Amino acid sequence: MTDLSAPRRRLSLSIPAVLLAALALAPGCQEDAPVATVPQLPLPILPPDPVPAWLDANVLSFDGSHLSLPHTDLEFFRDIVGDARVVSLGENTHGTRDFFEMKARILRFLVEEMGFNTFAIEATWPESRRLDRYVRTGEGDPRVLLSGLYFWTWNTESVLEMIEWMRAHNEAGGDVGFHGFDMQYPGMALHNVREYIRTVDPENFDAIAAQLNCLTTHANGPDGSGGGYARRSAGYHDTCGRSMERTREFLLERRQEYEAVDGADSFEVALQSLRVAFQYHLMHAKGERRDEFMAENTVWISRQIGPEGRMVLWAHNGHVATRPYAQGSYLREAFRDDMVVVAFSHETGKFSAVDLRANARRGYGPHDLEPPPTGSFEIRFATARVPRFVLDLRSLDAKQAETRWLGESRLFRSIGCCLSPRYGTWYTTNLSHSYDVIIHFRQTRPTTILPFRFPDSF
Repeated sequence: MTDLSAPRRRLSLSIPAVLLAALALAPGCQEDAPVATVPQLPLPILPPDPVPAWLDANVLSFDGSHLSLPHTDLEFFRDIVGDARVVSLGENTHGTRDFFEMKARILRFLVEEMGFNTFAIEATWPESRRLDRYVRTGEGDPRVLLSGLYFWTWNTESVLEMIEWMRAHNEAGGDVGFHGFDMQYPGMALHNVREYIRTVDPENFDAIAAQLNCLTTHANGPDGSGGGYARRSAGYHDTCGRSMERTREFLLERRQEYEAVDGADSFEVALQSLRVAFQYHLMHAKGERRDEFMAENTVWISRQIGPEGRMVLWAHNGHVATRPYAQGSYLREAFRDDMVVVAFSHETGKFSAVDLRANARRGYGPHDLEPPPTGSFEIRFATARVPRFVLDLRSLDAKQAETRWLGESRLFRSIGCCLSPRYGTWYTTNLSHSYDVIIHFRQTRPTTILPFRFPDSF
């Protein structure tokens, strides 16, 4: 009889043998056994990033932002500005102290070293005229007059310090003026028209006051409070617009007569006051653009200072930009190469802003800046070795590897007065298409906001 158990024994003995053979090949099991290796491909050698070295070779560093610093480290601004009549200074938040200080410092340099004589800010046009009177004559309390611009953004230590420097400069024999070019509050503009008529033509005061009453009813008071005009009906708006147009026609018909009583300058101020109130009407009744009106008012200021006058303009990056429909685009049409547009940016630090997000704390902050995201302009600026610098974007060859990014559309920080769920803190733009110069800070501080002390009356 065949013994069937033998083949089974041979088979069962062969299994451990296979396992032992496999274990003999496993790394580390026997010191002398050959080890199987995976072929390693050489890693590609990447060229070094050319941007940091290019930035270090091309940026212009400066010592600090405070206007008390000597002019020595800003001498390069002579070549940047050249013969330009307008230098527009932006800011990517309305609450950054270093931006405000640096803009005041640039103003001082341009006034003292290059003959600039005019300052204009993103603030209400008629109310700014009271600050102009202060810096020229010392009349009034600058803290009250600064509050009377209504914007917390400007009601800061830094702006007050700049105003006090302007006053000291003029008191020592200088000649620099303070102007606003915004039109968001019609109250004082309407007041100016009424008071002008009271002076030159008191018999028609009641008639003109009645014509303007449709907007006066909804205008702000000396503390900025008031409003409601935007909520009125289209019919109300149309009737009010026609009434204001009749007031303008009335003024123009009597121009020669009125100028004989109170001079040509007073007439121009009254006419511009009416125009600013009408701009407010057009923005709220017809949806017309604030930036276009701010540009119009800037050009009006430029005409008043004459062809030899030179202006420093202060607004948000978004307004000074020359992209379509921004204030800067209209000003570029008006001034062409006679304008230099400067944007400000920063990497880290804090800023002031009203927080409108859900469950936010009341007040103005301070808030922490978000770290720059990958691919943003700020993340590239951060590779420069110096902590603050100026970079002239004009005449760049954007086809070169080290500068190509400056000719691309990338993320750029933009925060206005507020943090709101409706708006982000970054937007996509092409810097070299919108600005001539960038001023960048590695770290910045929040503005110090002053208590409001409103005037008692217009």
